[in-house]
Amino acid sequence: MTAAPGRTRCVTCGKEKATLKCGGCLQDFCYNHSTEHRNELSQQLNEVETSRDLFRQMLTEQTREPKKQILMQQIDQWQCDSIMKIRQTADEAREMFLRHTTAHVTQIETKLNNLTNRLRESREENDFFETDLSQWKEELIQMTEQLTKSLDITIQQDSTPLVTKIYIDISSVESGRLHEE
Repeated sequence: MTAAPGRTRCVTCGKEKATLKCGGCLQDFCYNHSTEHRNELSQQLNEVETSRDLFRQMLTEQTREPKKQILMQQIDQWQCDSIMKIRQTADEAREMFLRHTTAHVTQIETKLNNLTNRLRESREENDFFETDLSQWKEELIQMTEQLTKSLDITIQQDSTPLVTKIYIDISSVESGRLHEE
């Protein structure tokens, strides 16, 4: 059987029938298969819309709760780690300072206790002279100077930073903008 002039074949069933040309893929379909083709396209559109809805939800969550983004969590972790390093270093410096000042005060206290014992003995025995009084006054002056003068302690800062600075490198998105095509 020869084909009637002007008739085309359905791309799905291959039969020579009245066909409709799809404006998108430019293929010819008979009426039945044209409906199937439109149903397939409609299903694909549904899938695209579902993907779009999921993307919209993800975008909304990202703008609503930026703290949940992994980079924000990394920044927060850097901050916690840095603060912990600073606190630990400050605690170590305080401990060293207190150890030194406690030893210093203990040394002065020992001298003061010795002086107190000598003063008590001298008063009990009523045995002291001007030279003793002068010596005791001088010892008190020296202890006062030792207590009030700044200790031989200074705070030094290392040239190597304790905490490294972080920064955001935005190089993956050209000029910070998305380009529409």
